[in-house]
Amino acid sequence: MQVEIPVTSGQPPRDPILTVENVSKRFGGLTAVGNVSFKVKEGEIFAIIGPNGAGKSTLFKLITSALRPTEGEIVFRGENVTGLSPHLVAAKGMVRTFQETTIFRDMTVIEATRNAHYVTGQAGLLGIFFNSKAARQDLADIDASTDRILELLELRSVARERSKNLPQGRLRALGMAMALAAHPKLLLLDEPFAGMNSDETDQMIGIVRRIRESGVTVMLVEHDMPAVMRLSDRIVVINFGKKIAEGVPEEIKTSQAVIDAYLGEEDEELGI
Repeated sequence: MQVEIPVTSGQPPRDPILTVENVSKRFGGLTAVGNVSFKVKEGEIFAIIGPNGAGKSTLFKLITSALRPTEGEIVFRGENVTGLSPHLVAAKGMVRTFQETTIFRDMTVIEATRNAHYVTGQAGLLGIFFNSKAARQDLADIDASTDRILELLELRSVARERSKNLPQGRLRALGMAMALAAHPKLLLLDEPFAGMNSDETDQMIGIVRRIRESGVTVMLVEHDMPAVMRLSDRIVVINFGKKIAEGVPEEIKTSQAVIDAYLGEEDEELGI
């Protein structure tokens, strides 16, 4: 049974940047996601959690158009983006990171971040080849944006380090830097705390908060429940592909439906 938990955070209402409306995904006779609905408000940090195999990753892929829903709609900034190609969704301002961090491993941090900007340039290949005025402006804008992103994500000190030599926390931050190069309005983080020690987790929590403070709405799928509870404004809980609860962290921690879903897990995993 789905439990709707009223939001009692006392924050003023904000317009939704993302609306997930009655979304389902079936693979043959298997329903991986079943009739899930929620809204992400502009300017918040929103988390999707649930036990292993609950359907979180499938839901994430549906939102970012890596998969097309069997039923339902995804509305981003007032526009129905259901079924659009992932690169078109990203161009509209919804950008995701990935758990896999092997891309650009032989580049330095500054090279990888700078190169990630070129998908948003205005000059085109011919302009770059002929060093046009637009190309020169692009390069100036890219350098300025790269500098801001490295500062925001605390990567300036390792800017000349090759990506393959970075520890896990820095490598995950580089993935975020490359996503921010696309100038997202909504940044979706796929398990940003995976494989991190407590110090790296604390640093990453600070980074995600600064990303939100910079004007980017953040949505994440994560297994690290203590980190989620510390970081999130609101949380949706998925179990067996269905939404069982939605609310602020304190409400989620005391929801009987959530506690039942996590029976058999360690208390520390749920963050209670």
